[in-house]
Amino acid sequence: MGPWLTPVLSFVGGLLGAGIPAWVALRGQRQAARSEWRERFDRALENLTSAEPPKRRIGEELLADLIDSDLGSEADRDLARRIGRLSLSVDERQFAVDVDSGAPASDNGRDHIVEDS
Repeated sequence: MGPWLTPVLSFVGGLLGAGIPAWVALRGQRQAARSEWRERFDRALENLTSAEPPKRRIGEELLADLIDSDLGSEADRDLARRIGRLSLSVDERQFAVDVDSGAPASDNGRDHIVEDS
């Protein structure tokens, strides 16, 4: 054995001894972050499906924050984007107005009399 082999092996052993627990800790933090993201996502869905308009607006805001959040994975954020698009399409259908094409034109719901000059 060379004179440098023992110090090099000790250094490598020290790196492994410190690196493995650090990697495990980072993984645990990532899992905790995803759990937090999921709890917020569940809360956003609960509010989005509420019958109360203020709660739905809060759900929309929560969902928008989750889309930009780095707590979840890219797949998590993609799911939030898809739910957001669905909620927008539901809102559009809910507030769609039926138009009677046979009715006279009006800009405020009242018939206007146009006088000839």
